[in-house]
Amino acid sequence: MKFDVVTFGEAMVLLATTESALLESAGSFHASVGGAELNCAIGLVRLGHQATWISRLGNDPFGQRILKTARGEGVDVSHVKLVEDAATGLMFKEVRPGSASRVFYYRRQSPAATLELDQFENLQAQVLFVTGITPALSAHNREVTNAVINQFRAAGALVVFDPNMRFRLWPKEEARTVFLELAKRSDVLLPSLVDAEILCGQSDPEAMLDRLRELGPGRVAIKLGEKGVFFADEKNRSHLPCFPVSEIDPVGAGDAFCAGVISGILDRVSFTESVKRGAAMGAFSVSSWGDYAGLPTRKELDRFLAGETTQGR
Repeated sequence: MKFDVVTFGEAMVLLATTESALLESAGSFHASVGGAELNCAIGLVRLGHQATWISRLGNDPFGQRILKTARGEGVDVSHVKLVEDAATGLMFKEVRPGSASRVFYYRRQSPAATLELDQFENLQAQVLFVTGITPALSAHNREVTNAVINQFRAAGALVVFDPNMRFRLWPKEEARTVFLELAKRSDVLLPSLVDAEILCGQSDPEAMLDRLRELGPGRVAIKLGEKGVFFADEKNRSHLPCFPVSEIDPVGAGDAFCAGVISGILDRVSFTESVKRGAAMGAFSVSSWGDYAGLPTRKELDRFLAGETTQGR
């Protein structure tokens, strides 16, 4: 089977307090689905690309919810495995004013920590999207991630890597070793500023671009949050500011950015235009609640990039 994009990793059910309250006193929760790789796959499908997401889920109500959500969004889930007597990971979000919100994971012994190589058999893709979250889940997954990269690189796929550091999963010293290895084997590197600092041991974006490109990837874009994106390829180097939108929820913005950049790569536009597409996807993401709920269709994205506005009534 051949897809535009293959990606793999864990998804969880997110339960967020419905009001600004501590988890210990919250009376109700809003349930949704989230996971970096699945968020990216959904964003790509909404833009008209074919994407498959590979994972292992518990054969429980939460795993079924994730599977049905992904399938309903048009993401191929034919290589997802449901595991008996295993619990799908959960994530609780304590919504508080400003930046005081906290997230608590309940993912120990998650079935996604034991991905199997046979789940990737007979798969081909133009792009393999990899994050640093999957190898953070287990030493086993690190071996699988490396083997999958070898498989797809040998078949001519482009490898796009987002380190996506999760401090609750592993220490940065251990993460750095793995990130460096994966960055050297990627074609496109899309780190956050925190990721780039872990990889480079420095904080100046201009210097980091040089260091990251020396590792091997021909195209690098450093996500700077509200300060935009620094990026470079073989021909150009530039900075792109954020699109001016009102931020409602920043969660998932980096995944949306990755989807936009990969979409541009698939459409064979310049890296500058790909990064701009990624920034626009990020703007859509932060403008609504949830990991992926606000991601646009291709028509909506094109109108946004063209500066068009619609009448509300």
